[in-house]
Amino acid sequence: MKKSFLFLLMAFMMSWGTFKAQAGGSDYIIMLDNGSSTDDQSFLEMKRGAVKLIEQLLMCNLKNRVAVVHYGAGKYGDTSGVYKPVIYIESDFTSDHAVAQMIERRLDFGDHFNEALGFTSNALDGLSSPSIISPQATLNGYQPLKVVVFTDAERNTGALNGSYLVNYADTTLNSPAAFKNVLAFKINRGAQFTMIHANTNTLAVRAAASISSTGGLYGGALETNVADPDYGILPRLYYNRPNGFGMSSFETDYWKDMVGHLCNSSGWATMDFKYEPGQCISGPAIINGSYNLPAGAVFEDLRLFIENIVTGELYPVLFTTTITGSNFSSALQTSDFVYAVSAGATGQYKLKTLLVYAYGGDHYNTYSYNNYPYFDYDIDMDCPVLKSAPKTLGREAFFKLTPNPTTGLFKVILNNAPKSAKLNVMDLAGNSVYSKVLGNEKEIDIDISSRKEGVYIVNILNDKNETYSEKIIKK
Repeated sequence: MKKSFLFLLMAFMMSWGTFKAQAGGSDYIIMLDNGSSTDDQSFLEMKRGAVKLIEQLLMCNLKNRVAVVHYGAGKYGDTSGVYKPVIYIESDFTSDHAVAQMIERRLDFGDHFNEALGFTSNALDGLSSPSIISPQATLNGYQPLKVVVFTDAERNTGALNGSYLVNYADTTLNSPAAFKNVLAFKINRGAQFTMIHANTNTLAVRAAASISSTGGLYGGALETNVADPDYGILPRLYYNRPNGFGMSSFETDYWKDMVGHLCNSSGWATMDFKYEPGQCISGPAIINGSYNLPAGAVFEDLRLFIENIVTGELYPVLFTTTITGSNFSSALQTSDFVYAVSAGATGQYKLKTLLVYAYGGDHYNTYSYNNYPYFDYDIDMDCPVLKSAPKTLGREAFFKLTPNPTTGLFKVILNNAPKSAKLNVMDLAGNSVYSKVLGNEKEIDIDISSRKEGVYIVNILNDKNETYSEKIIKK
């Protein structure tokens, strides 16, 4: 009995050690400058960068959460001519990429970063403010706080419709008062700041670099702020963008490399891949990627999906990969999109890979989106070549389903009884809801009565390694 107890205690401590080895997450506020110097094209490039950054942050550590906050001096499209600093919060902190990437331009006219931080502080404390003009008025944070800012701001220029990195009420150079709310975040909240700054003016660069926290690669000049906990310390998390937020051909890994300085992925699997659209898959489309498993983790599966960029709707994609070590590659064909085609999918989608692995007695998923920073989407399901793709996999009707639609009970009837085969029923998220190994059977009774209404895919893999698919509709 004593030995059994000691064994259980050791097993618990080992599992606890594994849990402790996985780094905790952070809460990231992504702040977007909506000032008048940000035209519509610049905002689109800023948004693309923010979405790509969010993808990398959520992939880096499964516990990370993000919230997007716009700041400006009035509502986008307002013609009143009345300006005052305001913020708009897209959503509360979330780890759901489909929610986090829903970004639209909300504001315009001026940018007041110090004041925007004050309103954001109110949201974090649950305090109401007329300067928070979004339906979402609070931010419920509980993890270490990190603030990432996209801006082209000057240090201090103009009036309320002007551009200010520092305190509008006190712009004194090299003064802690100029950085009032930055200091409050750093000292009272332990916040880390990263500045992505599309400006080359010397005073603006030094002010933004001074706001930035230690880390990163920037080793240049800073505006003096003796009250800053980071005072006198280099390098800083400052990223200057002299040509704006658009990415050049040599910046393929820009966001991935940045997140390496912002996120701790210790104890978590990571993965990335590259795919150059090809939105219509008119020929073989190549995916190349790699993954990293924590020590002691065991690879289980690698899957591929497409995710609608507007609705977040997911469809599995048939994914035959060549894996060499921790590298993988695949060539997509139109027929690989049978699930989406069968369901009548339309619109623009991103490719999303999912890595399944076992670690410390538990099973985990990690995912990746296309690592290229240039594209808003990867696949266009409105392309004629995809719409006309075969809705079943196989050169003949290998089996049929009856009744179809069904309320739950249905039969799979095969033309010929295979010596061996594997039957699998999946929902459109790629989850298996029924599986069975077949041998010399021509009819199989299946019950999905307990499943929700919708489309399900029935796959049969025969002894020749050929896959045949049909859809069943559950009413």
